[in-house]
Amino acid sequence: MEYLIVIAVGIALAVFDDRVRGRKKVPPPTVPQDIPRPKKRTRQTGSFEIPPMRGIPADIQVTVDPEVLRAQELRARWEEQQREAQRAKRAREREERLAAEQMAASATVTHTSGHAHAHAALLPQLTPDTMKQAIVLAEVLGKPRALRRFPRR
Repeated sequence: MEYLIVIAVGIALAVFDDRVRGRKKVPPPTVPQDIPRPKKRTRQTGSFEIPPMRGIPADIQVTVDPEVLRAQELRARWEEQQREAQRAKRAREREERLAAEQMAASATVTHTSGHAHAHAALLPQLTPDTMKQAIVLAEVLGKPRALRRFPRR
């Protein structure tokens, strides 16, 4: 019987405690923000008005030193001469290379019999012994495992 009294007092305290303190404060649910969408562009003029500058001299005259102009012209002429020399050097090297290739091509044409001999040296000699050896090696080694179509489970 005492247990029932203890349980009843516990329930009464819980109810009384809830009424005194009130319910737990729950933050209001957040509303999801709208998906940002690109705004339609309005036609812009692409420029803006530049305000007038204050405190500048009204009449500005550009002065160019003739010595500086002469130096720039001299530099431009020198650079053009260097470019022309490089072009001539490249053309000369190209001609020399083409001449060397033509000489090498004409030398290889005269040695066609040597070319056939070199090609034959690359092929293996097929004799009955080498054929037997190839068959034995093929049987011993078998198919490569990488080429198996249906692997065993």
